[in-house]
Amino acid sequence: MSLERYRRPRLVILRPSATAYEAARAMADNHIGAILVGQDQQLLGIVTDRDLALDVIAGDLDPHATTVREVMSDEIAALEVGATVEEALDIMRECACRRVPLVEDGRPVGMVTLDDLLLYGDADQATASAVIAAQLEVGARFKEEGVFHPTEPARPGMADGRRRARRRSEARAEGTHRRLLGEVERHAGLAGKDKAEAALRIVLGALCRRLAPDEARHFIAQLPSRMHEELERQAVGPDRSVTTTLIQSELEDRLGLGPDRAPAVLSAVLEVVSASVSAGEIDDVRAQLPAAMKDLFPIAPVRLTG
Repeated sequence: MSLERYRRPRLVILRPSATAYEAARAMADNHIGAILVGQDQQLLGIVTDRDLALDVIAGDLDPHATTVREVMSDEIAALEVGATVEEALDIMRECACRRVPLVEDGRPVGMVTLDDLLLYGDADQATASAVIAAQLEVGARFKEEGVFHPTEPARPGMADGRRRARRRSEARAEGTHRRLLGEVERHAGLAGKDKAEAALRIVLGALCRRLAPDEARHFIAQLPSRMHEELERQAVGPDRSVTTTLIQSELEDRLGLGPDRAPAVLSAVLEVVSASVSAGEIDDVRAQLPAAMKDLFPIAPVRLTG
């Protein structure tokens, strides 16, 4: 079943410079538990009522001075609006989240939540329990680090709030990165996440070197944040020595692949990447590649299922 029914004619979207107070007012006025953060019709993040409670209020931050950029989740588990309910539930389980923004060509057009899926009968109790269990697992990691049970009583301050926000963001970033690696491993038929990560970094690093620096940075911004620092160091192109043959040779050398296997791995990696990045950004990347490399990206990318 498609997610079209969760398309919304009007969405609450705030700019990243909006304040936490404005986000809280928007939630109260519209009777919702989350708002999207975006600019120039591109989705940048999401802020939930839980983020405001734990990171702003419990962290003793000034809601009139704290921007939504500081507390938003920028590792966004978004789906194309034409995706299926099953794909939404897979993402909720894998990324330990209850809300999935819906996009169309990178532009936010809706939101599907676990509550919506239960209300419309699109999710059963067992599936909902699996999503909640994933969230509790993330929460358990925070407890192990002493985030919720400090050894010494202390009044929370601004540093505590931002530290809590950072740890929550790091947990979400880990989930997004892990999900992408799992997709690469599965679609490329690689044995283990280590090889999947090596393949991903080889291919993305080569592409970033081949693109002009500005375009490379736009491309990198839509990839998991765990990869940003390394890829940004390679965004010094355009390096015209980067070719399909060079990328395949590096895959052969680093992963021990045969010459008949490397092209399939390269194709699989770029299928997964295409499904993780907006269609508009993929078009921009393709436009900067030479004719011999333009067909590396599929016209109809696979959908990530977690």
